[in-house]
Amino acid sequence: MPKDQAPPDNQTNARGASGRPVGAGHPIFADIAEQLHDNGYAPLPIRPGTKAPAPSRWSSVTIDPAQVARWCEAYPRLGVGMRTGELVGLDIDILDPDQAHHVQAAALARFGETLIRVGQWPKRLLLYRTAEPFAKMSVPGIEVLGAGQQLVAFGIHPRTCAPYAWVTGETPLEVPLDDLPVVDATAMAAFLGEMGAVQPPQLSGSKQRRSGDTLAQNRPTRDSEGRVIDGRDGWLSTIAFHAVHDAVDRNDPLQPDILAYAVWARFAATADLDRSRDNGRPYTLQDAARKVTDKLRLFDERRLPDREAQVSPPNHTPATDSVEAARLKLDAAIADACDRILNWHESEKTGPAPRIGLRATVGLGKTAVSRRHVLALQRGLREKCLPDRVIVFTPSHALAEEAAADWQVDGAKVAVLRGYERAHPVHQTPMCSDLPAVRAAVAAKLRIHETACQDKHGNTCPYFQGCLKQENRKEVAGAEVVVAPYDVLFTGLGIPPDTIALILVDEACWARAVGQTKGLHVETLDSEPLSGLGGGMFRAADAGRMADLQALRVLLRDALVANGPGPVHGHVLRAVGLDAEACRNAADLEQRRCQDPGLRPGLSPQDRKRATAVAHGNARSALNQELWSVLAVLLEAGVECDGRVRVGARDPGTGQSAIVINKLAALHPNLVGKPILHLDATMVPRIAGTVLPGIRVTQIDAAAPHMHITLVAGQFGKSALCNGPRASPVERARRERNLSACVDHVCWHAARVIPGRTLVVTYKAIEAAFGGIPGVEVAHFNGVAGLDGWRNVAQIIVIGRPLPCDTDLNDLAAALFGHDASADRYAKDAVGVWMRNGSHRGVQVLRHGDPLAEDIRAAICDAELIQAIGRGRGVNRTADNPLEVQVLADVALPLVHDRITTWDMEAPDLMQRMLLEGIATDSPGDAAVLHPGMFSSANQAKLALQRSLFKGQIPIRDTYKGLTLKSARYRRAGRGRGWQTAWWIDGNADEVRATLESKLGALAGWKPGDG
Repeated sequence: MPKDQAPPDNQTNARGASGRPVGAGHPIFADIAEQLHDNGYAPLPIRPGTKAPAPSRWSSVTIDPAQVARWCEAYPRLGVGMRTGELVGLDIDILDPDQAHHVQAAALARFGETLIRVGQWPKRLLLYRTAEPFAKMSVPGIEVLGAGQQLVAFGIHPRTCAPYAWVTGETPLEVPLDDLPVVDATAMAAFLGEMGAVQPPQLSGSKQRRSGDTLAQNRPTRDSEGRVIDGRDGWLSTIAFHAVHDAVDRNDPLQPDILAYAVWARFAATADLDRSRDNGRPYTLQDAARKVTDKLRLFDERRLPDREAQVSPPNHTPATDSVEAARLKLDAAIADACDRILNWHESEKTGPAPRIGLRATVGLGKTAVSRRHVLALQRGLREKCLPDRVIVFTPSHALAEEAAADWQVDGAKVAVLRGYERAHPVHQTPMCSDLPAVRAAVAAKLRIHETACQDKHGNTCPYFQGCLKQENRKEVAGAEVVVAPYDVLFTGLGIPPDTIALILVDEACWARAVGQTKGLHVETLDSEPLSGLGGGMFRAADAGRMADLQALRVLLRDALVANGPGPVHGHVLRAVGLDAEACRNAADLEQRRCQDPGLRPGLSPQDRKRATAVAHGNARSALNQELWSVLAVLLEAGVECDGRVRVGARDPGTGQSAIVINKLAALHPNLVGKPILHLDATMVPRIAGTVLPGIRVTQIDAAAPHMHITLVAGQFGKSALCNGPRASPVERARRERNLSACVDHVCWHAARVIPGRTLVVTYKAIEAAFGGIPGVEVAHFNGVAGLDGWRNVAQIIVIGRPLPCDTDLNDLAAALFGHDASADRYAKDAVGVWMRNGSHRGVQVLRHGDPLAEDIRAAICDAELIQAIGRGRGVNRTADNPLEVQVLADVALPLVHDRITTWDMEAPDLMQRMLLEGIATDSPGDAAVLHPGMFSSANQAKLALQRSLFKGQIPIRDTYKGLTLKSARYRRAGRGRGWQTAWWIDGNADEVRATLESKLGALAGWKPGDG
């Protein structure tokens, strides 16, 4: 019978039907220590009621038969521990039963069946052995006990007051050390990394459930010792659930009475039974029996849920095409797209224009391939005397200039459409010499050229002749290919629309279409000006219109006050008597308030000032008009809420609540109905379709077998790394430490790949922190798409991810889809990612509960990381020039991963930090002198080395964590000085000796190369 299901022969239980165990027997040191030693273990006597060994220097003393005999005589009746080293303990210190079982199951699947010890269930410890002892390692909730540590094998658990149990039915007394499965440091580190990445937060230890923590909603509440004090009935049910599954897994007979005893024992040891239930009755063994009976019934009916932690496979298929095969597909797809566009023009534009999207892996050369085919399309159109002008849209003016140069090299007559405020690429002065006139036209929502440059009456700007912008307009008018930034998709360009054959959009453009209108406040809606109705001539009808408009404003103010912060709901508008017709009437009245500002080219400063004042008044009216129009659409659609109008929280300073209008710009009328070819490596079809309606997307992916991706899960958000003005001094210090660790990490790995280059992509706010590191180039999120200068880097390290907040996602969902996503929020979820071997692993990431909002999150966050990784052109790498990629973020990217780990496993340790500062040493006293910023004293250095490394023994040969090191043995002058070892990365032995002597004094001995 398994030892966790019934008491062993030498165990007595004074527990009874209720209350906590008060004592139990267990094997004592004198009885079993010699047998354990014969089985290959290193037994240790354990102090009663603790987990601490009784002897001093237990971590370093030789444990031979003579020492065991001495301890048997000195500590005969103590509990029994075992020193780790060749023995390895995998300590699962997790109080969530499902997660603890998941880690155990993963370990057994990877390393093999082994002995399992339980103290405070569901925590457990698994035993393994290693040929080469290694230092301890850990991630939250899981620790690998290594050299110089120990574990309790037999004794009384200090919290449960019950004996430790070996739940497989066997113990180290029956299973020798040599029969345990073999592990090594590399395998254990990989396992810890993967388990740490998938573990939800706050599942280890006795941390309490926090208000608003969605991951903790179904967890019991525990006291400081880990006992369940609230949610006890559910906890008893959980124990029964796992007890039945444990018995099934071991092929034990499903005997209700034995299972009930085991469940009751675990419940009594882990729950507070001193407090009665709500009905006043205490918990008893019969309660456990009822739970067991229920679980067995479900099992017999095949309705007992599976307990395996289910990490769903990734929702994408990993690429299998070689880069050559993918390029052939891409070439064929673009050729087909151009044929369809040619046929559409030849058919006199019968039917809707082709709108074709191609989502192709970064590095396949989609821009170059499309350029070649589009130029051929142009020639075909020109031969048939059909429209042949191509408009190419890029993310920025800078990329537009680069794209234009490429088109020119391929023989196209090309021009870049430059904005009025854009600096001329040669002269480096603004394209327009009268920018105030341009800004006045924009504020008045008037056409810039007719308002600021030249109107139909012959009025011209005084700078018109020789104007760089006018020269640019002429270049654009005569070009066969016009390259422009995305904004022009929505503002239009001054060329005849019937000359346009194709719109080519390179990379995602949807974000440029999204906008917000702000400037109105709930509390002041009814005090907005009413002037302007009637155009300056007051009539009786105008007074009526003013009264009507004012009444409608009052109703709207009352409705929005009743609505409160958040998206505006239709029922609050209808409750005050507003409907779609009333809102459209109000919008019309607001429009009537607008007056001709009289803006025209060549105005004197005084006249422009007066005209601009009128334009600003019109702009105020336009705000109100837009608000009424959007509300009319909401009421007309008959939906309760579309999120397009949102009321902000009351500002404590002004007492006002802002009104936010989320909107989506439409294609300019001159571009509507034209063929579109959209190329984007990270295209989300339903998001792209909001800006480019009717687009049909084809996906072409290539495998990247020589791009090796390591995902490092951890806290790398802005709030962990980027300081802000509202951060407290303590918080600022925490963020600075986190950032410093990331900088050290980059320094280490950059040194590892030198002379190869490293690209770091991170937040703009901390970009400068990585500047000046040898071999490192730095870029920031949303500043890398389309750039090609890093195609040969050896390594890319991405730190963080551009995660939009809940409110931003809600606003974007409203603008893009007319959808209110505010009912859902972010939550942690275990998501699958593909591994190189074809399996998948889980990663804990933030996902939004609303599907549309989650699409937007992925299009902002995941897509930007893929763009960053794509700068290294991983699909084009070979075995001779592989690309290493590290992603330091909690993300599940649609890529194939080679390794998953956590920051706990990857953060630079003390040895690395000393090496990065110049010299590392195994002498705590010398380390304190060499690194005063790291250690305040020799004793603090000694404790830090013992805690972080190998009980003071530094496990270094000729390499350490991928870097080749140089070393020397040295001895300081003076009696009693022993030999120490120094390690360094760069520099020769003479330079290092000189540095040591400048800090430590003259050396009595120096032996380079023996470290």
